[in-house]
Amino acid sequence: MYINHWKIQRLSAIILVPAMFYLIYYLINLSNLSYNDVITDLSSLTGVLYVVLLSFVLFMHSSLGIETILEDYVHNAYYQKFFISLSKIIHVILFLITLVCLYLVVGA
Repeated sequence: MYINHWKIQRLSAIILVPAMFYLIYYLINLSNLSYNDVITDLSSLTGVLYVVLLSFVLFMHSSLGIETILEDYVHNAYYQKFFISLSKIIHVILFLITLVCLYLVVGA
């Protein structure tokens, strides 16, 4: 179980590095684009897939990292399970909020 946790966390980190470089590059050049160009980019299949996949990997990586920290530093088993569950619920809610916001931007 812990080996899979470790592998998924490392794989998500490997995916996030180039994705974040691209995102930073895109944000730096954002001032050259009009509002309609940005909406068109986000509305394209590539834009939607990029945001959804990046958000999923980002929230999954964050959840796994926080779970590792909680396992290392919270020694009471009840509190550990509680906070890990709470963290996972919050990460799922944040991912769903991201999807709703994407829908509002693209669908508007």
